[in-house]
Amino acid sequence: MSATESLVALSRTGYDEIPDEVLDRAKASIRDVLGVAIYGSQHEVGDRIGRYVDRTSPGEAATVLGRGTASPPGAALANGTFAHAIDYDDTFESMVLHPSAPVFPAALAAAEAADATGRDLLTGYVLGVEAEFRVGHSVYPSHYDHGWHHTGTIGSFGAAAAAASVLDLSPEATTHAFGIVASGSSALKKNFGSMTKPLHPGHAAQTGLRAAMLADEGFTADEAILDGEMGYGMVMSPDGSYDPTVIEEGRDSWGVLDNGFKPYPSGVISHAAMEAMRRLVAEHDLTPETVERVTVTLDEAASEMLIHAQPENELQAKFSIEFCLAAVIREGDAGVQEFTDEYVTAPATRAVIDLVDRDFEPDLFGDEFAGYGARVVVETTDGETHTTEERRAPGSPTNPLPEARWEAKFDDCVAPVLDEDARATLLDAIDGLEEEGSLDRLVAASRPD
Repeated sequence: MSATESLVALSRTGYDEIPDEVLDRAKASIRDVLGVAIYGSQHEVGDRIGRYVDRTSPGEAATVLGRGTASPPGAALANGTFAHAIDYDDTFESMVLHPSAPVFPAALAAAEAADATGRDLLTGYVLGVEAEFRVGHSVYPSHYDHGWHHTGTIGSFGAAAAAASVLDLSPEATTHAFGIVASGSSALKKNFGSMTKPLHPGHAAQTGLRAAMLADEGFTADEAILDGEMGYGMVMSPDGSYDPTVIEEGRDSWGVLDNGFKPYPSGVISHAAMEAMRRLVAEHDLTPETVERVTVTLDEAASEMLIHAQPENELQAKFSIEFCLAAVIREGDAGVQEFTDEYVTAPATRAVIDLVDRDFEPDLFGDEFAGYGARVVVETTDGETHTTEERRAPGSPTNPLPEARWEAKFDDCVAPVLDEDARATLLDAIDGLEEEGSLDRLVAASRPD
């Protein structure tokens, strides 16, 4: 089969063909993305996109997390943007791509539009993530290195695959859905540090859902969109490195098993350094007063993302290694409370930012794990030097963190929006997505009274 045919066949996979460990990881991923999206619904970015959707896409057919309802495309746009509003959503370990923010909102909106079940939603989510995983790896890293933001571009394919599965499209219609979405996929890394970055997965979710719904109405597109010299793969990976066999044959394991959860609401490229700094602060009781100088060494690829040495607001701070380490030095950790404009611009924060020097090395720890590793060296005011390394992103499958940290993350995210009863109902619905009525419980719990 061609790459396009293989992606269509993948999207037709049934629930019973998915291993239990994949379903379990998918539920954990859905819990994570729901938590950060509900929090994001109240963020400035979420509020602005929410007002836009209220004005342009009113309706009662689909849930807008943390807010109310809208049309299915409007809900997908809002929820995808919410999920990435604070850059706290999950990330593949093997490449730079946030899988859930584009896929889950498209799957959820499709499920509500089609009166589907929680089981359909879970299946569509798994297949959407798998589509991202395969298409992403077929063009990675060339596509990313040329300035495209994978989460928006490749995420569109994941959203289309998820929606096609939930809507139970025919193979022919699914083929056309991929052709349609290929022309709508877009996102530029140039917008990192602005409100448009979290818009990328919202756009991807809406574009993927729209493609599937158009195809369901008989709308047509090229039937070999991933194939040939003018196909998506070759066009979006112009150095000739496109590898369609990744789509045709898959990889060693399911994509959702490559999914890692973020312990910090910032660009994942900063997380190894933050975890290393967190450990040094705890082990040596470091404070801003006892730190003379910090040198953080990252993979050279990080220089393209960590573009704000002196951030002016919280969005820029998410791509500032100086701020990320300064927050950990000040607080011993860094969560949603630290990533605010007020905290970023506070004189005490600016003073610690000035203590941090950045350094980059090509292939710091080799080519594995998407270059997420870091080395941190701290010189103290009493003349001591402390050094530590974190080779892989904390929270990734090969560098897991205690379950208690994920429970605390979920609670921190939903507490400002949902009461304890709604929180408990939401968790129960996620855990039992295969059960009858789970989708109704999930959407009811995810809207505030």
